[in-house]
Amino acid sequence: MQQPADILTKDTTLTEVKSIKNSAQLLCPKCSSAIVKTYYEPQCLQCGYVDYSTPLEKIESPGSTVVGSATRYMVRYKGHSDNFKDKLAHVKVVRQKNRIIFDVNCPFCESSMEQTSLSGKRKDLREERFKCDQGHRVSLLPSKRNGITWR
Repeated sequence: MQQPADILTKDTTLTEVKSIKNSAQLLCPKCSSAIVKTYYEPQCLQCGYVDYSTPLEKIESPGSTVVGSATRYMVRYKGHSDNFKDKLAHVKVVRQKNRIIFDVNCPFCESSMEQTSLSGKRKDLREERFKCDQGHRVSLLPSKRNGITWR
């Protein structure tokens, strides 16, 4: 997008260009085309001019660890009963001493569940079982594509 030549002179500074521009665009002091904000700093795509006077914006990361990112899951039912297909279990990843565990809310009564041991009969290798105070039992199972399901 070229601007008329009479607006800019050869010795136009970047601050003058910023005052000429509309609110959404900067103009390149070298070639008068639009300056685009790239990943690092604003740059002219026509001639390669880079505006180093603009401070870089710091991007905040949510956390580098699973626990630091406060990962929460809404886990779907994967089992044989049609009555539970609409039930979701709310699962949060928390730290307990030096381990990372799941904090599961019961899909039936919404109370917190405690992890229990498996019965030993045909257990899935990575299955984790939870039980609430009302007696409801939920098993968390790994699913395809790095997700989890309950039954």
